[in-house]
Amino acid sequence: MDIAAIQPYFPLVGPILAAVVAVCGWFIAHRLNVKKDIANKKRELRIQHLIDAYRKLEKSSHSASTEYRKDFESAIADIQLFGSGRQIQLVHELIEQIQREGFGTYNQLLELLRKELRHELGMNASNDAENIKIFRFTNK
Repeated sequence: MDIAAIQPYFPLVGPILAAVVAVCGWFIAHRLNVKKDIANKKRELRIQHLIDAYRKLEKSSHSASTEYRKDFESAIADIQLFGSGRQIQLVHELIEQIQREGFGTYNQLLELLRKELRHELGMNASNDAENIKIFRFTNK
C-alpha cells in the first residue's frame, strides 16, 4: 500500500481518535461515578441503621420498663445485619448472657458502636469514648 493513497485521510485520524478517546473516557468516568454513588449509598444506609440501633439500645438500657423490648429486638437485628464482625460478636455474647442470666449488660457494645460510628462520620474520638454514662430520671 502506498502512503500517498492514505494521505487524504490523515486530517480525519486526529478528530476520530479524539472522539473515540472522549467517548471511552466518558464511559469509564460514568462507570466509576456509578460505583462511587452505590458505595456512598450503602455507607449512608449502614450508618443510619447503626445510629438508630445505638439510640434504641441506649434508650432501653437501665430501664425497667418493658415498652422498650421491641426497640431492643430491632436494634439487635439491625446490628446483626449491618454491624461489623466485632459488633455482631458482642450481640451474640449479649444474647447468650440474657439467655443464661435473664439480663445482660451492653455498655461494651454501645461503646464500640459509638466509637465506630464516630470514625465513619469523620469525628474525632472522644477521650472518654469508652466510658459512656447513661442518665435516667426516676419517679422519686
